[in-house]
Amino acid sequence: MTKTENCSVAGCEQPVVSSLESDPLCRTHFISACYTRLDRYEAMQKGHNLTVSDAESMRRFIHECVRQADEIEHGAKDLDNLERARLLHIIEEAVDLGRHLRRSPRKAASIAVRLSCDKLGGAWEEETETVLLSRYGASLRCDHPTKPGVTVEVVRSDTGQKARARVAWQRLSRNESARIGVEFVDCDNFWGLDWAAVEETR
Repeated sequence: MTKTENCSVAGCEQPVVSSLESDPLCRTHFISACYTRLDRYEAMQKGHNLTVSDAESMRRFIHECVRQADEIEHGAKDLDNLERARLLHIIEEAVDLGRHLRRSPRKAASIAVRLSCDKLGGAWEEETETVLLSRYGASLRCDHPTKPGVTVEVVRSDTGQKARARVAWQRLSRNESARIGVEFVDCDNFWGLDWAAVEETR
């Protein structure tokens, strides 16, 4: 993809900033396409008429949509407030949609990781461990306050591998450490597991 390439939408001469399902798009049409697909998938999910193929398409879209929107929101220097708000809303909507879709089997496993957040005015870091793993994220123990949509870095203590993730939820408990659910935005199969084999053992 080059900077001189134009958006694939007919009649649009704006430069490409991203792509969605292999379609090169300018920022305006990326936002529009995300909302269109989010509305369609949400309607399909509410109607309980998702096929296996539909569910897989939804998984791919959610992963790609969140990653691309996050890259634009962090990387674009000329975003206005409305565009930034729409990109963040798209991320939140996609993450919420994904929470209701069992995107992969879960595996109970305790893997030591370092969690960190560099949010301005609220940076923190802690050593912790996973509770459940999935192909696209994990639930982890986390004692620091956070909220859905916040970006964190996950570093595996055993391999040093790093990945950025979005917080999908946080659950507080009086009797044990709070937990958060995260979904990776720039990594696939961070845990290196054979998920087909995990699926067969359920």
